[in-house]
Amino acid sequence: MLAVKFVYPDFLSGYAWLQFGRLRPVHVTLAAFGWLSMVQVAMAYYAVPRLAKRELYSERLARLSVLLWNLFILLAAATLLAGMTQGREYAELVYPLDLLFLLLLGVVAYNLVRTVLARREEKLYVSLWYFLAALVWMPVVYFVGNAMWAGGALYGVNDAIVNWFYGHNILGLWFTPLGVGAAYYLLPKLVRKPLYSHRLSLLGFWTLGLFYPWVGTHHLIFGPVPVWAQTVAIAASVAMLLPVLAVTVNFWKTIEGRWHLLSQAEQGRRFAQSDCTALKFLVLGGVWYLLTCLQGPFQALRAVQPYVHFTNWVVAHAHLALLGAFSFWGFACIYYVMPRLTGKELSPRLARAHFYLLTLGLSGFVASLTIAGLIQGSSWQAGVAFVKVVAALKPYLIVRLASAALMVASVYLFLYAFFSSLRGVQR
Repeated sequence: MLAVKFVYPDFLSGYAWLQFGRLRPVHVTLAAFGWLSMVQVAMAYYAVPRLAKRELYSERLARLSVLLWNLFILLAAATLLAGMTQGREYAELVYPLDLLFLLLLGVVAYNLVRTVLARREEKLYVSLWYFLAALVWMPVVYFVGNAMWAGGALYGVNDAIVNWFYGHNILGLWFTPLGVGAAYYLLPKLVRKPLYSHRLSLLGFWTLGLFYPWVGTHHLIFGPVPVWAQTVAIAASVAMLLPVLAVTVNFWKTIEGRWHLLSQAEQGRRFAQSDCTALKFLVLGGVWYLLTCLQGPFQALRAVQPYVHFTNWVVAHAHLALLGAFSFWGFACIYYVMPRLTGKELSPRLARAHFYLLTLGLSGFVASLTIAGLIQGSSWQAGVAFVKVVAALKPYLIVRLASAALMVASVYLFLYAFFSSLRGVQR
């Protein structure tokens, strides 16, 4: 709906609650907290007991967290559509909902930490490091980033700095550790060989925690914030190449010699087709992850910022991370876990259609917005009138709309396959 509005601005113009300013925060909130956070926490609920060799501490608490999380999402969507917002990017939710989110995070964290403390496995596999760190970091990031100590009432430069501390760290200290932890769990299972290097995985973990908290201010380069804060953010952004390369090298070295599993599943192995689909999503998610994390340090540089800031380049970059890397890993989790929990495999034919439609749609989406962003930045630097630049972008926004339609179609195919398999119907 938002993509349509970029091409046809009058679309649904007669309804206040369907205007861009209300739909976008709903879109962001549902994508970040409804889809991605829930699938990643679900994966943690699946993997932690198996890595700890201990049953989940409390199934009752787990069910409570599910109810609280869905209540949170329902209230978030309703309040945002009604125009109730703090007006802070990625932190739009009104104050009472912030308290509810911290409560449900606490329930999840308590359950999983107690499970790990009661473990029978002496050693902590790296996925446990990532899962537990996310549950420690996220409450701090959310509390500070939403200015909860001040009731959300910060102003001016201070608000901008705190907002981007939150806006970037929710990606780096929540989605990243949960996503990488899930990838480190799935990859050895799917390729049936040990992780290439445990030491390299821990190097990636500790450098992520060391460098990522400082990068948020790179969204405010040339803004009215202290120059030293901008410089620290740029340096930390470049230093983030270290954990990214650690994860990437570990990832590709682990899959080395097992590439044939992407095109054929071993005969006679139960759920092999779902494993093949999961591996496809996992590997391509790894490609998106590398591209995203190479873009980040590049666009943080002062020489690059004037050409990409406030442009569609940044929109493409954000979708490459959340929809490309982490959502692809999220789908990999579902294709791997669901047959093992239910004994019912998703349709291989629909799974292939889901994968290729989503890949094609995301590729067109990111390519069109990246090109549009470069046109915007270069035109603004050349002094071209803003309205002329907007008119020049229309063909790229049409490609964006068509690509979005492909992605929406792919997800509805996935939902159809998912619920058909639960009913025991194979398509």
